[in-house]
Amino acid sequence: MFGRAARQQKQLETLQAHIRRLENLAGELAARAGVSDAELLSLRDQVGPQIPEESRRLVAEGKVIQAIKVYREHTGAGLKEAKDAIDQYRGA
Repeated sequence: MFGRAARQQKQLETLQAHIRRLENLAGELAARAGVSDAELLSLRDQVGPQIPEESRRLVAEGKVIQAIKVYREHTGAGLKEAKDAIDQYRGA
């Protein structure tokens, strides 16, 4: 179990590094295209986060904590990221 957890942690770190590189690339391309930081932020908000249907149902039922848990399971997001996404979806 310990070896599996270490491999998963390494995979997570690799994916996080890849995401950071993609974010930097998107920022550089936006700057070259004359896209402002505000417009880029707006575009990022339009494409994400995608809320799983089960999380939407749980929010509608008032089960916010369960919705956050489901979001994390579906996306691999951390607790803060998941809570922020669900809060944004709720309009909180």
